[in-house]
Amino acid sequence: MRLKIYGCRGTAAFSRDSHYGGNTSCILLESGSNMIILDAGSGLIKLDTELREKFPDYPNNLPFKLSILISHLHLDHILGLTGFAPIWAKGTDTRIFTCTRGDRPLNEQVFGIFAPPYWPVYMANASHAECVAISGTFKVDRLMVTPFSANHPDSTLSFHITDGHKSVVYLLDNEMSQQNEPTILLEHCRNADLVVFDAAYLLEDYPQKRGWGHSTVQDGVKLAEKSGCKRMVFAHYGQEYSDSDLNKLKEIVPSDDRFIFAYEGMEIVI
Repeated sequence: MRLKIYGCRGTAAFSRDSHYGGNTSCILLESGSNMIILDAGSGLIKLDTELREKFPDYPNNLPFKLSILISHLHLDHILGLTGFAPIWAKGTDTRIFTCTRGDRPLNEQVFGIFAPPYWPVYMANASHAECVAISGTFKVDRLMVTPFSANHPDSTLSFHITDGHKSVVYLLDNEMSQQNEPTILLEHCRNADLVVFDAAYLLEDYPQKRGWGHSTVQDGVKLAEKSGCKRMVFAHYGQEYSDSDLNKLKEIVPSDDRFIFAYEGMEIVI
């Protein structure tokens, strides 16, 4: 399995220079011929550019299916859908997986914000992607995906993904608490090969944002120690934090190779 970071910021994208990048959440997970895109923040447009350069007939005739797992529908996790060509081309066999929220058709839930007066066209009518409602464990080709509830507003999901040999836990947009840590969360993270962890806030800023659904690097270290996960990659940094702010965090984690700070373009072999 291989993971590549296309966006690791939270809340809003930006264009100022940063080693860590300025795009919002989008991570590609590859296992053999399987490709799962974890969230569709503005980093998805960067992936679109990469695929366009690699495949001459893009978005047609791709040698793989594209599957997008959406943790929740906050704007910083779906903005990239607007610029991802396979969604708007017929016959590309692109699937979007997320849980249903209410009675509206799922494609209207996913694309509902992209409509007048907030967007010039009704994107729910223009999309050719198949929107798939999920609840329990399901398969994406040969990968087994188990969704579980995150401690974050508006029906947010976390994901445990395995190929039967290696396992990845996607844990962005989750606020650590004594309520969810000892049970489901620890169960999914226990001995995982890689946990993608929400490190949105500096510790000194967290008290003012308690209840917003995000965590700190210190929370991640505690989870890693309790769960025994092999590696943890921090992401979803607040857009207000400079490289200097994030570099200081590296000084407070244990000095071993378990803890990784995500940046755009980073690749991790699992």
